Amino acid sequence: MLLFAITTFFIVTKGFDYVKDNIIGHPSKELLEGEWIKSEYGNPSVRIETPRVLKRIDLTKSLPKEGMALIKEMQSFAYGSLIDNFYIMVSTFNYKQNPSAGEQETQTQIDLSKALDGTLKSIESQGAQNMIVKQEDFETKEGVKGIKGYGTFSKIDGVNKSSTKLYYEILLFSQEGGLQQIMIVHEEGDHYANQISDRILSTVELKKAQQ
Repeated sequence: MLLFAITTFFIVTKGFDYVKDNIIGHPSKELLEGEWIKSEYGNPSVRIETPRVLKRIDLTKSLPKEGMALIKEMQSFAYGSLIDNFYIMVSTFNYKQNPSAGEQETQTQIDLSKALDGTLKSIESQGAQNMIVKQEDFETKEGVKGIKGYGTFSKIDGVNKSSTKLYYEILLFSQEGGLQQIMIVHEEGDHYANQISDRILSTVELKKAQQ
């Protein structure tokens, strides 16, 4: 009863955001202020700093068979899920060479815009609705160029049928027959999650694929 009274007092005097951040606890704030880890994932490797270590996941069942037929090697690592407060996934792909092509064209050419479309369709297949998509060029601090897709979508809770608006950012890079992807999803308007996302994306470093 005393805790309820104290909480009510702070809500009235300080506002709910203050109570959520400092008394109840804010998951995104805890992630932002915790100890971050810098590590490398996949091949061609992505070196990135995150608030938690990313764990290997299996995406083979979520990709179409025709897409899997083109992939020589695929690795994915993630923290959280699309229904959590914060989700990050790093994926790398090595595609099979085209034996019928000339020597200068043995590596599969990757259209990053089409790769982005494929990623967005995968998100939609997991229940995303009302998706808004924007695209722009992106360049790492080392000068590696790629694209960035970003926007919002609605996620429906199957239990209570409530809708949450989520914000996403997807980076895609292609080099030497490989594809590197970083995806971040969090609740729209979460300013702590925005800071986490900005910090993560500022640390992205890429390495060339191993031949």
